[in-house]
Amino acid sequence: MAVHTPPGTFPPASRLFDPGVHDEMIRSTVRLARLVFGAAAASVFLYDPERDELVFEASSGEGEDRLVGVAIPADRGIAGWVHHTGESIIVRDLASDSRFDRDFAAGTGLVPDMIMAAPLELDSEPFGVIEVLDPVLDGIGDLSAIDILTELARQSCAALSLLVAARQIRPAAATAASPLDRAAVRDLVGALTRLLAEDRPAA
Repeated sequence: MAVHTPPGTFPPASRLFDPGVHDEMIRSTVRLARLVFGAAAASVFLYDPERDELVFEASSGEGEDRLVGVAIPADRGIAGWVHHTGESIIVRDLASDSRFDRDFAAGTGLVPDMIMAAPLELDSEPFGVIEVLDPVLDGIGDLSAIDILTELARQSCAALSLLVAARQIRPAAATAASPLDRAAVRDLVGALTRLLAEDRPAA
């Protein structure tokens, strides 16, 4: 469900940690990626450092109902290569590319002929990958397509980094036992709120 606020107001800080808000942010990202390129599907992976895995956080298109929550080793497939190298890529002939994990793709119900992907980074630190399957690039060209996907990834990083931060803070907030712990949580919420306010375009 979309979040609506009156004109000229800003959502309360507590909304930054609302799972529904985060889910809508990430679903919007993959829908936009799929629509921009007329693709069969698009997905966002976020990196789980504890398990060293890339986790499907959202998917739009073929197989979307089956993928959310599925994890792959962080060094596996095209997504793993992009995550580790930090480079955006278009692979047109997947059948002959050793990085492509065909068995995993078959398990999702969609074996694409082409993949384009870009890293999600914050302060040069990778924390995920956005991937588009079977994009239609006629009239766009590879260089322009990479530029568009890279910019989409860049624009998405601020919102997605809030999702990562919220997941780290929610357990701490739930178990905070002392006033000092609760104060630290409030300080972080305030800092995130100010950051978002500074990024808002001038009226």
